[in-house]
Amino acid sequence: MLPRRVLLALFACCAIGLGVSTVLGVGYAERHSSHAGFFRVPVHDTLESTAGLVRPRRTVVVVFDGLGYLEAESMPSFQRLRAHGRCDRTDVGELSVSRPVYAVLSTGLEQDRTGVRGNDDTHPLAASSVWEIARAAGLTVSAVSELPWWRELFPRGFDAYAMPARDVDYFQAMPPADVQLVHPIYVDELGHEFGAASPEYRAGVARADRELSGLLDTIDFEHDLVIATADHGHSLRGGHGGAQDRVRHVLTCHAGAFVRHREEDGLIRATTIGPSLALLLGVHFPADMRAGDDDLDALWDIPSPSAYPAAYLAERRSTVDRFREENAAQLRRWDPASEGSWDRFRAHHEEARVARVLPLLSLVVLVLVLQAAAHRRWARPRRQGRAEAWVGLALVSSYYAGMVLLQIVLRGSFDLSSVASGDGFIAFTLAMSLVWSLAAIAFHHFLWRDLGALIVDWAALSAVGTILCVAHPLAVGWHVDYPAPSPSVYFFPWFATLALGVVHAVGMGLCALAGWRSRRAGARPNGA
Repeated sequence: MLPRRVLLALFACCAIGLGVSTVLGVGYAERHSSHAGFFRVPVHDTLESTAGLVRPRRTVVVVFDGLGYLEAESMPSFQRLRAHGRCDRTDVGELSVSRPVYAVLSTGLEQDRTGVRGNDDTHPLAASSVWEIARAAGLTVSAVSELPWWRELFPRGFDAYAMPARDVDYFQAMPPADVQLVHPIYVDELGHEFGAASPEYRAGVARADRELSGLLDTIDFEHDLVIATADHGHSLRGGHGGAQDRVRHVLTCHAGAFVRHREEDGLIRATTIGPSLALLLGVHFPADMRAGDDDLDALWDIPSPSAYPAAYLAERRSTVDRFREENAAQLRRWDPASEGSWDRFRAHHEEARVARVLPLLSLVVLVLVLQAAAHRRWARPRRQGRAEAWVGLALVSSYYAGMVLLQIVLRGSFDLSSVASGDGFIAFTLAMSLVWSLAAIAFHHFLWRDLGALIVDWAALSAVGTILCVAHPLAVGWHVDYPAPSPSVYFFPWFATLALGVVHAVGMGLCALAGWRSRRAGARPNGA
């Protein structure tokens, strides 16, 4: 049995680990967004050539919340839009979360730099939006949504903002305006509750199809413009936020006489949708839109050449080139090694993150060395100590690998796409972690039947978990900085608070059990 002072030290280690994992997750939602943005490069757009330009009489932008491209392709209403224009499979980016994608669609700026990383921050966005630009050009802009999020992001972007009940047909509740944004969310809610494989989700898609078809019956495609898209899809189990194909890709259709007709689908990025709306409306491009390593060349295939003056389209091309030049020049000032490339600039920041956490690997190695030394010191005989040391090392590595694998197998992914609902995720993660911990304890007991050896190994588990928790803010910042974390890194604090909390709590319980057994053994009379 381990000395009492060692047990107390291990108990303290687990208690500290429990505190660290809890602090990492609590308040994380408030720490990962910064709506001032990162590395924005505002470019002044003069829009000099508008002679002969005729704007659409009415423009409707539809953003279905939670509608994946597979479901949209099956909808007759989207087929009808394709017949009057073009449709493109659209990459919304790795962070497939609603408010961040609303920002991308509105500004043309990717999630890395908008600073919108979650749904909880209600502050206005610093980057300029196409809604504000349209109003500045003299157009009226309205929105209808169950959520206030668009107005919170862009408080100067809308002349009217309606928030009817969910059972209302939003296409019939749109406030009149030159540009109308329609944002139904019932598909997303059904995806969260039942999953994309459910009949309930399919019923939501059918409702979306009916209501969009009703709108299209009122559209004069010779004079009006319709853009229909979505913010993300849903996993089959329900949930989004990761980079899975059916979650990350949606379908975007541009339709009307202002749009070049094309039968086959293309592929665009969500950052191109806001600039495409600006181009078709004949207004300034969003000042902060991504320019450089971009998708903006897709713009020139969207407008119908017969609907726009050649001089206007040529001027817009030269303006995009100027955006790229100014972005490249600023990048060279920030980081000469980037050579004016956003992709290289991002890669350099990711490399810096890795460099910040590499020293922590030495701490992991130290923990494993101490674990092996403890086994050799307290195990009897020496050969058993060597065997226990190897088993202990295998326990630490297989425990965490198995926990991630279980999350992927049972929930579909190790990112936010595995979270269909908050309560369900909490219950599952706590239960999974506890069952996995009990299985590890049972296996360890089957091999050694040695509580002291188990405590040594669990202390190593606890210490490694604490190091992982410390590594997260060290890599991405306490207030998450540029670039946006990968989906798994983004997800880790919420998972760690629950799963590692169980690890530390179980470790504290084992230490308490060992202390009780030690006191009980010491209280027995001689010869008992």
